[in-house]
Amino acid sequence: MNNPITAIYENGIFRPITPLDLPDQVQVQIVIQPLDEAKVESSSDRPKPTMAELLAELREINKLEPDEIELPARKDRPNPLLEMPNEFFV
Repeated sequence: MNNPITAIYENGIFRPITPLDLPDQVQVQIVIQPLDEAKVESSSDRPKPTMAELLAELREINKLEPDEIELPARKDRPNPLLEMPNEFFV
């Protein structure tokens, strides 16, 4: 069976676009041929950002976020710390 398929590579796994008529656990040989050379960029071609650049990017993201994150109280299970007598908190 010499049947080329189209797949997407994400998170270290090749995911076929269309279903394959193959049994589970069968070994196959894959030949890599990118469909769009312009979209393929090797990780070695990109310079790694410095720690200062990463921190600057995080600061910019933090500016967009609200000052406080609201977490609603959980009501699906009891919280034993809230139910403990105050004598345990010295």
